[in-house]
Amino acid sequence: MAVGVGPSTASLAVAVASILLLLLSGWWTNSTYARFDKLPAHYDWKGRATRMERRAVMAWLLPVMFSIILVTMIVLLIALSPDMVNGDPSVGLYLVSATLLASQASVLWMLSRWAKSRI
Repeated sequence: MAVGVGPSTASLAVAVASILLLLLSGWWTNSTYARFDKLPAHYDWKGRATRMERRAVMAWLLPVMFSIILVTMIVLLIALSPDMVNGDPSVGLYLVSATLLASQASVLWMLSRWAKSRI
């Protein structure tokens, strides 16, 4: 792929799959932790919950925000002229998709640890 031509089809597919996975994780979190009215909104350095928020807000906040970031990046990479893009935009989509999925996974890991301590 030539530099500055736009994201590859494969990178677009990875980004769209990432968006679907992020939104699926929001649904999963909301249904899995339905027994809790509130979920942790913040953790301290030791992994202890220090602030609580309504379950629906915490289940959907990060997946929706991360999805908006990916959609915005896709739209801008398609809409921008090639001379405004530095390097291969596909690399950026791959890296941002992986980073946002890893971030969501770490939040879900901390949440599962918190929920297990409430049994």
